[in-house]
Amino acid sequence: MLELNPNDNQGVRDPLLGLYLTAGDLKGAGRLLKKYEDDALANFAWGRVLERFLAGDRAGAKAALEIARAANGHVELYMTIRKPLPEEAPEMYSPGSEEEAVLVLSNLSCAWAAHKEAVLWLFDQTQPDGKEQAQGKHQLKLVPAKGKRSQ
Repeated sequence: MLELNPNDNQGVRDPLLGLYLTAGDLKGAGRLLKKYEDDALANFAWGRVLERFLAGDRAGAKAALEIARAANGHVELYMTIRKPLPEEAPEMYSPGSEEEAVLVLSNLSCAWAAHKEAVLWLFDQTQPDGKEQAQGKHQLKLVPAKGKRSQ
C-alpha cells in the first residue's frame, strides 16, 4: 500500500510500524521510521522509543522517550497504568490529545507487550507525578485497533 500511496493518507504506516516492532523486525521498522522521518505525530515518536530500545541503544531510547513525551505524554500515562483507558476508541483526534494516545496504543500496545523488558524499562523511566505511583509493572493495557487516522 505504501508503494502505491507513499503519502499514506490512509494511515497504513502506523499499524505497520506496530507489526514490525511486534515481530522484532528492526530492519523493517527502521526503514519505515527513516522513510517517514518527518512524521512528528505520537505514533512514530513512541514507536521510535521501542525501536531504539530493541536495538540495544538505551541512550537513543531515552532521548526518543523525551521526544515522545513531548509529542503525547498521555501515552505514557496509559501504558504505565496511571490513567485508565476510555471504554471506546475515538473516531478523531488532535495531536497531543488523549484521543491520539488511545490510537497510538491501538497501534503499538501489542509491540510493547511482546517485549516485556521494554515495558519494565519504561516503568523505570517514569517519574512519579506525586499523585499516584505506577502500579503493576507486569500489566500492559491492550486496546482494540478500531481508530481511524486523522490529520
